Amino acid sequence: MMRKYPLAVESGPNGFSGYVMEVPTILVTGSSAEELVRRATEAIRIYGEVSSAETALASETGEIEVELAV
Repeated sequence: MMRKYPLAVESGPNGFSGYVMEVPTILVTGSSAEELVRRATEAIRIYGEVSSAETALASETGEIEVELAV
């Protein structure tokens, strides 16, 4: 399954910068628009891997109440 992520792009005298609107922690730069898209794609892939790992870890942990006589 493919998912599309909007990328807000700004150009300036030194290249391009952009951020993924759905994932505000991703900010990328590039000397060309193609490089910017390539870097954003890689950042989203890494973010997805980390998020999946954190979700898997969280689903394996839990809290149990134990009663002991004193």
